[in-house]
Amino acid sequence: MKNISSFLLFLIGTFAYAQMGSMTIYNFSTQSVSYNLMGTNDNSFPMDCQPIVEGNSATPLAPSSTVVYSQYNTSHLVTPPINQWAVISEAIGIPGQTYNVSAGVAIPPVITTPTSWQSLRLTFSNGETIHLARDCGYVDSHHGAFNESTASGITATWNYLGNNVVVFIN
Repeated sequence: MKNISSFLLFLIGTFAYAQMGSMTIYNFSTQSVSYNLMGTNDNSFPMDCQPIVEGNSATPLAPSSTVVYSQYNTSHLVTPPINQWAVISEAIGIPGQTYNVSAGVAIPPVITTPTSWQSLRLTFSNGETIHLARDCGYVDSHHGAFNESTASGITATWNYLGNNVVVFIN
């Protein structure tokens, strides 16, 4: 019984620090891409969307590469890493701050639990940009910009697979 209790506590703790869904980015284009990734509160009004969690890739994602972010707090463990996340949360009574997850400063569950992936701003090595996003507060209705192209013909699409987001760049 003691082992089961310990396991349940471990499981509850794991889920407490986990946000819903992963973000997978497939770069099939010929360009390297840097990006800004954002998560927001699924149940907030569209005017504030807080908490807002925002991070940038430390290095570009190379052509023919894939990256999967399963949580903010483990984003520094993949390539390319996102080492820190800026959080805006004053509207929910928590002072905003930057969390350096690569230094072990974890974003607390009060911020990670209500948020999911909301926005991805892509900047390609040729200088072109694409911004894909759902409207915050509308995660279930899928309102937003889910596919876009550049002048040179690079396309990006945002797709839902359950609670997960899969982005294809071609």
